[in-house]
Amino acid sequence: MRCLHPAQQSATQEGTKPRYTAEDIQKAKPSGTIELSAKELGLLVGGGKGKGVLHYRGKSYPLTITSADVGTVGYTKTNAKGNVYFLKTLDDFPGTYSKASVSGTLYKGAGGAQFQNDKGVFLSVVSKSEGAAVSLGIGGMKVEFAK
Repeated sequence: MRCLHPAQQSATQEGTKPRYTAEDIQKAKPSGTIELSAKELGLLVGGGKGKGVLHYRGKSYPLTITSADVGTVGYTKTNAKGNVYFLKTLDDFPGTYSKASVSGTLYKGAGGAQFQNDKGVFLSVVSKSEGAAVSLGIGGMKVEFAK
């Protein structure tokens, strides 16, 4: 039997993805870590491609990333590192992650973002970006294991 976080239990019963509070994240122990690098170009609607690595249970899994953002103007090159939370099985990791944050970069900047997929996996990353861009931060990314 799979043990679920309380936010995941109620979401499973309701048929929606779990919604975590800041307190849930602070109390949670990371399931793994993630490293990402991407390039993004946008003029109101933006998109980017990148790669990354998931570090989970002592192994490293190469990733490919495709992103889409609404309200992005400019070009950035971003490197990010962060923690993965609420990952119970490797099969729960790939998928579409949604985000909601406001960010901007002018030449070299730092920022952060949080993402969540429909299986309840939560990513919290800190990034360093180069370029010039402003984003409303409405969008997401598709993450797949590299082939």
